[in-house]
Amino acid sequence: MIAGGGTGGHVYPVIATIEALAEKGQFDFLFVGGKKGIEMNLIPKYGIAMKSIWVSGFQRYFTLKNLLFPLKLLVSVVQSWKIIHEFDPAVVVGTGGYVTGPILYTASKLGIPVLIQEQDVFPGVTTRLLKKHADRICLAFEGAKKYFEDCLEKIVVTGNPVRKNLKAKSKSEALKRWDFDAGEPVLFVFGGSQGSRSINKAMIEILPNLVDEHNVQVLWQTGEKEYQRVSTTGIGFKATGAAVKILPFIHEMEDAYSAADIIVSRAGAITLAELAIVQKPVILVPYPFAAGRHQEHNARFIEKEGAAIMIREEEGWSQRLLNTLTKLLGDKSLQNKMTDSWQKLARPNAAGQIADEVIKLIEKN
Repeated sequence: MIAGGGTGGHVYPVIATIEALAEKGQFDFLFVGGKKGIEMNLIPKYGIAMKSIWVSGFQRYFTLKNLLFPLKLLVSVVQSWKIIHEFDPAVVVGTGGYVTGPILYTASKLGIPVLIQEQDVFPGVTTRLLKKHADRICLAFEGAKKYFEDCLEKIVVTGNPVRKNLKAKSKSEALKRWDFDAGEPVLFVFGGSQGSRSINKAMIEILPNLVDEHNVQVLWQTGEKEYQRVSTTGIGFKATGAAVKILPFIHEMEDAYSAADIIVSRAGAITLAELAIVQKPVILVPYPFAAGRHQEHNARFIEKEGAAIMIREEEGWSQRLLNTLTKLLGDKSLQNKMTDSWQKLARPNAAGQIADEVIKLIEKN
């Protein structure tokens, strides 16, 4: 049984882990998610059995929705107990998000081995609350170990599991896929699986300058909710003859990564794990309202390693984004240096290592 959800960052590791386990033996899988998360659309496409529980996230600001949280939590624990008894899992894995709390807690109380896969440099609230109930905790970053000094015997640093085939396409094939010119640079912009309104707004402001000065080609994932607004604005870019591809969502991420020369993105943990595999120069714009500012912690760590440049959403940040892109586009040696810096951060076998830890727990039990 694997629990997680809410965002793509909590769901894609599920898929990667299931793929790795399926290569190592025969298993029945059940995914448990929330009722309104992105998992409701993603998981069924992979043919994975799925159940949902009622719990939703607790907002870190005043809202009447928080008044329902205790009731949702209690009901979700009861739902978790029922689902666990029906499925009778040999082990339960949590990949993060509010959904994992009731499932992992209930499993531990029923004596079922529990593995937590923590994705960020700064551990999430669910992980910090449940670490004493876990049998194994797989960390994405070595730097996160300092938050688990009271249970280091449970810790394994594996990295974050990512989807297969991220480097499946050659650059020439990927450029052809998007109808891009091999002689001009390609900028890939995306704000995570749900898009980013602020990144989209900044790109609308600065893109005319980039197109005029650098003949840059742009592949731009806006997110479903922002697509109509951005694509309407984007008519102006197309009128200039600029190669600007505006899409609501990109399923073929391997094609997008392979085509890109420079990437602008959020700093979600799974995005960073994918970027470490594809190894391209990156500008990270951390989501400022992420719980515990975990995206900023992630971005600072990657910037310190020399693989990315972080730009915070502060006054005038769109101009800093333009200046940084201009500098990167004109400095090939800096691009190469950033590309090389990703190599020590890449953990291409993270999913396989997590699968091995799952199997160890099953055998031990």
